[in-house]
Order: sequence, then C-alpha cells, then structure tokens
Amino acid sequence: MPQDRPDNPRRTAAQHADPAFLTRMRGWRVPAARDLSLKQEMSGITREVRRLERSVGSLGEAWGTLVPGPLAVRTVILGVARGVLQVRCQDASTRYELDRWLRAGGEHALVRAAGARVIKVKLVL
Repeated sequence: MPQDRPDNPRRTAAQHADPAFLTRMRGWRVPAARDLSLKQEMSGITREVRRLERSVGSLGEAWGTLVPGPLAVRTVILGVARGVLQVRCQDASTRYELDRWLRAGGEHALVRAAGARVIKVKLVL
C-alpha cells in the first residue's frame, strides 16, 4: 500500500499510466464538496422553535387574553424555566404597571390559566 501514496518516489511508469491509480490520485487531490445549504442551521432553528412552542404554547394565548391590552402590546414572553415565566417589558413604566396588575390578582389568574407549568412571573427590562 505505501506504493499508492502520491509522494512515493518508487512508483513505476506502469503505475502512472494505470487509470485506477490516476483516479485514486485525483481523489486524494480534490477536496470533498462542502454542503453550502442552510439545511443544518434551519433544522436547529426549527428544533428551537418547537421547543419554545412546547414550553410556552398556550401560555401565550392566556397571556394575551388575561393581561390588559396596552400592557400586553408592550411585553414579550421570553420563556418558562423551572416554573418561572420570564416576561420582557418595553420600559420601566410598563414594568411598574404590570407589576401592579400581577400583585392585584393577575399573577394568580395567570398561574391558574397556565396550569402547573408556571409558579411565578419574573419581569425583566
């Protein structure tokens, strides 16, 4: 097998003329074609969206129906981790109003509507 290597000086003229040898040589010389498609990246994004849909799912619908309209428009649900719903607020005034709403019974209603997945709500800017 060491005679098949391209840098072997002991090759004979017959080996140079052999089509199989030349084909093997071309295989060593030419790099494999790379996959330039976005297939792998898109599958990762799809997997992440499905995971987020499973974790948040109907919680987004409950959030949209329970939270007052002006507040719901200025907030985004980030996700649920260990029973804590993280909500990003647009600004400090939205966070204050949402905090007042949650303390006035909104958090309890949201926990009941969401089921066992949510224990408390965390507001972040």
